[in-house]
Amino acid sequence: MKKLLLLAVIAIGVWWYRSAGHKLSEDDVNNFYRDYQVATLQRKPGDLCALLADDFQSAAVMAAGREVRADAQDKEQTCAAWRDLYDSWDKLGEKMGGILQLDSHYTIHHIAISSDRKSATVDVSSSLDVAGSLMNMRSRSTDTLVRRNGKVMLQRSEGRVSIDGGT
Repeated sequence: MKKLLLLAVIAIGVWWYRSAGHKLSEDDVNNFYRDYQVATLQRKPGDLCALLADDFQSAAVMAAGREVRADAQDKEQTCAAWRDLYDSWDKLGEKMGGILQLDSHYTIHHIAISSDRKSATVDVSSSLDVAGSLMNMRSRSTDTLVRRNGKVMLQRSEGRVSIDGGT
């Protein structure tokens, strides 16, 4: 009986590894962006970093006022930038006498799941407003999501970001 139970557990493990644990669906993509937004609004850069694959790479054209520059980062650099950003918002909020309000929205324009269902290319736009009109960030990117060991992760992001002081 124990051998039969062990065989069933192994069979389920093999099925999970080869199928369910590595396949992506549109629901998985939608859930990923929902989790990303929750981590953003809850001010949890560590949770955001956990959504990045170890081999994560980003490439963005960033426009802030009249300054435009290309920027490329890996996971370590992105996580450090998020920690610094949230830390600076916390300090600014303290100086202003409270917590800076964050407002975030995203729109998924298109999802293309690969034929082997191991990755998805997503056309997505997002906005993040800090303290109303103190800072407004707008982006449009093409993201590559992968599923590794049952978890959906962002592997690559290429896009444009604009940052301004609000309207």
